[in-house]
Amino acid sequence: MKKRRGRTVAERMAASLRREEAEATGKPLYVSYADVPPGLYSKTACMKLKCPAAEDEAPAAYVLNRNWLGYMPLYDRREKGGQQG
Repeated sequence: MKKRRGRTVAERMAASLRREEAEATGKPLYVSYADVPPGLYSKTACMKLKCPAAEDEAPAAYVLNRNWLGYMPLYDRREKGGQQG
């Protein structure tokens, strides 16, 4: 039996928000990852930065991800308190 890669359409839809749901949060929405300002990262990118998103952490914004069939959450990992130097 061939092993399935990735998630099913239903699993992807359950993990993302529809446009109306994302708009209802009042958070910024981005239609492309190129539009996302520095310091906002997906849950996977946060894990790679060794600063994972907490289960109860609210997303700072959402970005449209057509592979996931909806808007995915972004978490704020910008430095707090400005630059140090």
